[in-house]
Amino acid sequence: MEPNAAVEADAEDDYMGDLSHFLPPSPSSPTRSLGVRKQPPKPAPPARGQAKRAKGLPWKERRRKERERIQREEDARTLAGMAEAIPESNVGFKMLKQMGYDPAARGAGTEPVGIEIRRSRAGLGAEPDASVALLPQLSEPKTREEEERDRKREEEMVAELRSRKSTQWKGRRLVWDYRKAEAALAQLENREVEPPAPDGEEEEKGEDEEEEVITEEDCKLSIRFGPTCSKMC
Repeated sequence: MEPNAAVEADAEDDYMGDLSHFLPPSPSSPTRSLGVRKQPPKPAPPARGQAKRAKGLPWKERRRKERERIQREEDARTLAGMAEAIPESNVGFKMLKQMGYDPAARGAGTEPVGIEIRRSRAGLGAEPDASVALLPQLSEPKTREEEERDRKREEEMVAELRSRKSTQWKGRRLVWDYRKAEAALAQLENREVEPPAPDGEEEEKGEDEEEEVITEEDCKLSIRFGPTCSKMC
């Protein structure tokens, strides 16, 4: 019995004889993990505060809405205070009485000066009036007569503008013609004879003279410039 037990002990101690312990498993050999499908990792759930911020508005929008709400409440209190009359127990009202103000006197103002609340930083007249009324007042549509009257007024303004521009242009043209005629007259009085010009220049000069002829209408407009222009006409 003892020799057999020694042989079994040697077999157990001879771990170098079994090389399967040191070799990696072959890829063809089935493993236990092949039957289990690997699931992707689940994302971490967001925190409660982040979920609430995602559902709600951004902080800038909430801050703007809160500021607008406070302004509306302040405007409503201001308008409500202006709608009520100042009581006689008011310190400012007592000072006005001491200065000689009598509300029962004839000619005393009964309605205070209207106050308009403006939230814009633009100057007066730079933007349309923004009233703080609760309901916006819609402008009534124009009737056909009003539209026709506005159209005629626009046509009259356009015609007046064209006439004024035409008169200004004629006046400038007349002044230029008058100065040119005055220079020509002064040259004739001094009897300065110019040398004859070539044929081409004479033709161009004739064309210029035809373009610079002063009409009777221009002469009527030039009465204020003296008798020289009337003689030329």
